[in-house]
Amino acid sequence: DNAVVDVSKLLHFDLQKDYKKIAIDPFTTTTLAPDQLADLQHNIKVCRHIIVFFTSCGAASGYGGHTGGAYDTVPEVVILDAFFRARPDRFVPIFYDEAGHRVATQYLMAALDGYIAPEFLRFYRFGHSKLPGHPELGLTPGIQFSSGRLGHLWATVNGIALANPGKSVILLG
Repeated sequence: DNAVVDVSKLLHFDLQKDYKKIAIDPFTTTTLAPDQLADLQHNIKVCRHIIVFFTSCGAASGYGGHTGGAYDTVPEVVILDAFFRARPDRFVPIFYDEAGHRVATQYLMAALDGYIAPEFLRFYRFGHSKLPGHPELGLTPGIQFSSGRLGHLWATVNGIALANPGKSVILLG
């Protein structure tokens, strides 16, 4: 059967409802409450499912997927998101990532923050979709840095840290 499948009907998710925007202060929290831990675990599961879905759309279309790296860093990103929400005064709240091919994380966060529609994620890496295989500042709404080859972002993040004394700058390695 060569029927055309509308991928928008394969998985229904409402990121604004499904992702719990929690705040955890890393400077005062010494132990996570059971509900905080449950919310973090829930968000990790939601993000991983969505990343697998939309990177699979890219792979199925012949454009490649790069699921693994983004999938692997989801726990760190979810925890950092909770830190950024609790203490934006102590962080530069951007998920810098030296591995440009983990861009699925950046697109997911752009959707979570309302910069792009979650349904748009299914066009990941499609030609002219504005969701290329590496983040491009100014091309995709919500993308806050450009990244390419491994290691080139280190100098940029060092400059950002120097420009923001007293704030932590996070670079996923």
